[in-house]
Amino acid sequence: MERRTAMTLQLKDVVGRDLVKEVGFDRVPMEIIDKRVADLLDLKGKKAVITGAGGSGLGQACANRLAGCGADVALVDLDAAGAERNAEAVSGRWGTKAFGIGGNACDWDDVCRFLRECHEKLGGIDILVNNVGGSGGPRTFESQSREQIDSTIARTLLSTVYCSHAILEYMIPQRSGRIINISSGAGSGPSPHVAIYGACKAGVINLTQTLSAELGRYGIYVTGVAPGLMMHAEVKEKLRNPTEENLGQFEIILGAETRTHLQRPCIPEEVANVVAFLASDAASYVAGTTIRVTGGA
Repeated sequence: MERRTAMTLQLKDVVGRDLVKEVGFDRVPMEIIDKRVADLLDLKGKKAVITGAGGSGLGQACANRLAGCGADVALVDLDAAGAERNAEAVSGRWGTKAFGIGGNACDWDDVCRFLRECHEKLGGIDILVNNVGGSGGPRTFESQSREQIDSTIARTLLSTVYCSHAILEYMIPQRSGRIINISSGAGSGPSPHVAIYGACKAGVINLTQTLSAELGRYGIYVTGVAPGLMMHAEVKEKLRNPTEENLGQFEIILGAETRTHLQRPCIPEEVANVVAFLASDAASYVAGTTIRVTGGA
């Protein structure tokens, strides 16, 4: 039997070649070596767009975290007044440029319109946080109407697809950018009563992996964050004032709490911390992955 050698590459095959460039080592960010991690988290000069940022949940928390790191931010929401109100609070708190804009992330033409406006007002776009989504409340699969199914798919998957596609008009020419997709713990396992939402979030996780593989050559990082049981002021108020209409939501919340290692929900700011990390140079070798922020659930 012919003996096989472990190495097939011969010296003559590599002499004269720039191997450092071929393996991409010339593109390694050596400048980060002598910096503190706190310095790498500095987003001064960066321009960020956050969708679904007009309420009291994760969108506004992401805007605050990114602005707190120095970025100028555009808050987009169907509720233009809510986006403007949150932007005013962000700007007043952190002293960075922030503005709100009305926009429908589920409408192709409107996505192109509001990203164009954000690009003009910010003077560029370096970071996109795709935060729009929602299940419309817990329901068994068989009880959902076509309208409810279509609405969940549009908000939870199509919005991320549309915004990620439209932003490439700006990020590919500049050969840089960060796209951060908000998925969910529901996207990586069976999720009773939110089947369509969970399936769409699984799609977001796969989209994140695939776009990262396609867009990395342009210097565009695509990553994701999958929150678990997250509560904000509106949910907290519902817990204090239970009604027949929100009992289904309580059932999911109480069941999810028992599955976390920490035995508690998180607040949006804890999830937004990871978003800020992924938007920064501290995450310079993180690509294609979705980080679970689920308290161990």
